[in-house]
Amino acid sequence: MRLQQVLLVVVVSFLSSTVALSTATENEQSKGSTLASPLSGRSIVGHDGATGRSLRARDVIDTEDKSTEDRGLWTHVKVRWWLETEKTDDYVKEALKLNGLKGEALTQNKNYKAYQYFVKKSEEFKLNKWYRHEFSTFQGWKEVGFVKITKASDLDKIRDTKQFSVYKDYVNYLDNYLFQGLKAGYSPPAAMVRRGTSEAELTARTEIMAEAGRSVPYAKVALGMTDARYPKRVLYGEALERHKDFSYFILFLEKKAPAIRNELKKFKNKNLGRLSGSQKRRHDELVEELDLVEKYVKRK
Repeated sequence: MRLQQVLLVVVVSFLSSTVALSTATENEQSKGSTLASPLSGRSIVGHDGATGRSLRARDVIDTEDKSTEDRGLWTHVKVRWWLETEKTDDYVKEALKLNGLKGEALTQNKNYKAYQYFVKKSEEFKLNKWYRHEFSTFQGWKEVGFVKITKASDLDKIRDTKQFSVYKDYVNYLDNYLFQGLKAGYSPPAAMVRRGTSEAELTARTEIMAEAGRSVPYAKVALGMTDARYPKRVLYGEALERHKDFSYFILFLEKKAPAIRNELKKFKNKNLGRLSGSQKRRHDELVEELDLVEKYVKRK
């Protein structure tokens, strides 16, 4: 019983700090929702198609969820302890007496749900840890074992792997939080947008941003296309075109182009004069993005 009591004290203390962190994060985001970042007279944030998923990133920091209430307290304590002490998958299976089991023998075991819970939380815990340590997406790339994947032509070999899925989750996780920070008026941590990536990683990172519907201003920030003295002031015109990674910005536009055109089609049958303020702004943003596509992306 003494060991159980010690574990409970440790976990309760950690959970208390987690709740405090989550509350502070929510307060900052709430305050930031009324702020805009000046960017040559326009907001750096723009419209971000993926902001609706930002709660997912918050859920990773706030590792509590309502499903926990349905599990025994002791199961939750054990899982938290395993996460904090960085226990391996094999260790947890053995602790739950699941080692060596397969098929129905595994899935029907009374401890299987606890194992599934550990697997789910271990990935969330990992992403949160990377974020707290200000890992760039390239650091995440290396963490999942892709150090030797350097050419964009090799991406098709890894897209369907578990490791790539973890990397993609971290890109979206990081983008959600950087976007919220920009919205609140903060500059992005230099470490998180630092150059030094491989062609393969930067290509994957760019494609994931486009798939998630990130805004053009945000993509520029994430790709480091900002004024060196003012990290929230993005580049335009010749300064943008001279940037060493400009080809990745073109790739972003190319990958996002179909979604831009499809969304603009929805406005065709609408009376633009009757659009709400937010709808009008969105329409104008799409038109600007399409202009960039037509300017920089070669038709295939």
